Amino acid sequence: MGNFTWLTFVTARQQLAQRLAVDTSLPSSFWTDVECGLYIKKALRMFNALTYTWKVDFPYSSSNLWNSLGLLTGSPRLRTLTDNDSYTMMEYHLLEPPSGGVWTGTSQFTITDLSQALQRRRDEMLQVSNCNQSLMTGIALTPNTRRTILPDTVIDVERVRYIPVTGSPNTVTRDDTVAQEFYEAGFWQELGGTPQTFMLTSDPPLTWDVDIPPNQAGTYEAIVLQSGAAFNPPTDTLLNVPDDFAWVLEWGALADLLGRESEVTDRERSAYCLRRYQDGLTLLLKTPWIMLAKVDGQAVTVDSIAATDRYMPEWDSTPDTFGPSVVIGGVDNLAAPVGAGIGLTVLGNAPVPILDSDYVQVSRSNWDVVLDLAQSVACFKMGGAEFQQGLELEARAIQACSAENTRLKSMGCFSDILVQRGQAQDRNQERYSTASKKKGQ
Repeated sequence: MGNFTWLTFVTARQQLAQRLAVDTSLPSSFWTDVECGLYIKKALRMFNALTYTWKVDFPYSSSNLWNSLGLLTGSPRLRTLTDNDSYTMMEYHLLEPPSGGVWTGTSQFTITDLSQALQRRRDEMLQVSNCNQSLMTGIALTPNTRRTILPDTVIDVERVRYIPVTGSPNTVTRDDTVAQEFYEAGFWQELGGTPQTFMLTSDPPLTWDVDIPPNQAGTYEAIVLQSGAAFNPPTDTLLNVPDDFAWVLEWGALADLLGRESEVTDRERSAYCLRRYQDGLTLLLKTPWIMLAKVDGQAVTVDSIAATDRYMPEWDSTPDTFGPSVVIGGVDNLAAPVGAGIGLTVLGNAPVPILDSDYVQVSRSNWDVVLDLAQSVACFKMGGAEFQQGLELEARAIQACSAENTRLKSMGCFSDILVQRGQAQDRNQERYSTASKKKGQ
């Protein structure tokens, strides 16, 4: 992968300080040097989320059929940011001491306020974006019983397989009760056998029913959307959303904090934060997190769980040889032949600098755009007219990002197909109607 070697992190911070007309070496400075560094990192992540710049080739081999690119060792999409990272950023925005998960600020807020607001928005973000999907195995079943009860960490169920103690596994197709009543005579009188469909529409929360109660012992396995771990500051807890979208969570939490009926109420900035949170959710739903795939050096299709189940039934009964193809579910969740050499092209996390001597990974032509984003973020804590003026910089930067995105897409005839592959499962088994995808109202 190529690297930019023209701008060091220390120089980048100095240039942002010049934009802000501040001497960051002074203890009383309104913006500190460390703070400027955080804004540059945030701007780099926002830039990547808006332009899809950092495409990365990622080879891996695994003994597991299902893997998450957010957790897989060496993944360019590894999730690393924690709630303490977000608390620090939010504290800067709120003009409070940047002490992470240990509150040292004014009585306007507490760390519990920040933690609860961040967790509420994180849980909503997981549901909307389907970005914490995983394989749940060993789900207990009771022979001759239709209903299965799930733990309350399960948000959604994408796919179910019945695994009997003896005999072959069977993928259970998603259906609903009305369809069973219309097209399967004697549905409610079915005796035990092998389940063929499972239903969620008329079931209580955290349950599903099957059309035919299983007549022998075994278990279910399911592809489910999981809730995230509870935040417990000052303990570091992974946000468990893609790193380049952590800023979305922070804006959502700030919208709640500034929208409260209290001395901190700031309707104008709360409304701004809510808009940015909603825009970020829309952006995450469209992100091209995976583009190309190879198995043992040969190009293969990238397809959805729903399509693969439809055209290659019980494909995961032969996990070392199926397809070969790469099967995707929610963001970062995929299945590929076990033990094979898998090669993926994915949208990696934006590289962020750490040391003063690290080079900022941005082209000369796009650095001014990143600076605009960083400066507009820095202006948030000023409030009032100064904050409003900073929004002009943000609008200019977003327009430039849109132009850059268009330029990158125009490099190939089928770029539109390339960037849509990550949404294959949602297209084939839609979780939201088009009109209801935008949440966070």
